[in-house]
Parts: sequence; C-alpha cells; structure tokens
Amino acid sequence: MAINGLLNQTISLYTKSGYNAYGRENVGAATSVKSRFQKQAKQKLLPNGSVIMIEAIAYVPSDTTVAIDDKVTYSSVDYKVYGIYTAVEGTGNTHHLKLELVKWKAT
Repeated sequence: MAINGLLNQTISLYTKSGYNAYGRENVGAATSVKSRFQKQAKQKLLPNGSVIMIEAIAYVPSDTTVAIDDKVTYSSVDYKVYGIYTAVEGTGNTHHLKLELVKWKAT
C-alpha cells in the first residue's frame, strides 16, 4: 500500500549543521516534507536508566533525508528528532520512516 495518500500534513525539517559554543544545535534552512504527524506522550527508558518523554511521532517518505538532532516544526511548535526507525515492506524495501520527536529546547 502506498503511504503517500496518508501523508496529508506538512512539517518543516531543518538539517543540523553543527553545534554552537553552548552545545546547542545550529540548523540550516527549512525544507517542507509531507508527513503524518501525531502528538503522543510516551516515556522511553534509556540504557543508562534515565527516562525521556517522546512528545510526538512523524511518519515521512522513505526518501526523506533526516538525522538525529534535526529540528522539526509542526503547527508552530518545534521538536528535535530523537529516534529514526525504518518500516520495511515484504520485498525488503523501506516503506517509510518513523521519527520520534522531543520538544526543542531553546537556548
């Protein structure tokens, strides 16, 4: 099944270009990406024992260039990409990407 019909929302994706003197991410210009965005509050246990809150999930096409720490904006709210997961179809091809998002903390 094609996912393009389900991607009926648009997010702005900002690619991380490095870090500033305070250790915060510097991002480039925004790119509009078709997506399916869902707010979701989910706790995630990290290997070191700490817990973080996943605030939202975004599904994007498989050809989207995205990396950890990239910035996502949806409905005037900023998020940071925390996790990227591929959904593989039966033929072994990547069907889409699932992005786990946390709130973007301004410096």
